[in-house]
Amino acid sequence: MREIKGVKAVVISTEDGLELAARVENTAQVARLSAIASSLAALGAVAGEESQLGHCDNVAIEATHGHILMLQARHPEMTLIVSVVTSREAIIGQVLYFAKQATQLLQHA
Repeated sequence: MREIKGVKAVVISTEDGLELAARVENTAQVARLSAIASSLAALGAVAGEESQLGHCDNVAIEATHGHILMLQARHPEMTLIVSVVTSREAIIGQVLYFAKQATQLLQHA
């Protein structure tokens, strides 16, 4: 959030929707975002497998006032989901780059 203008929230949650860590700019509903990320990650996994594309690494949503990126960090012991909520002013390429770096760190922790 310090590195990129427009990032409003970052949430790390488990595959089943339990939030583990969060940093939010405002009163974002962290528990709700964790549950949504869990559901969307599951849908992405099914879509990737059914399309014979393999594992789903991330899901991106573009909305009227911003974006939500959800990336999966596959650690040997558990899969985590990193969710990033941004305003329209965020540069999505930068957000994805930094989020992938964080995901890599979680995978190897």
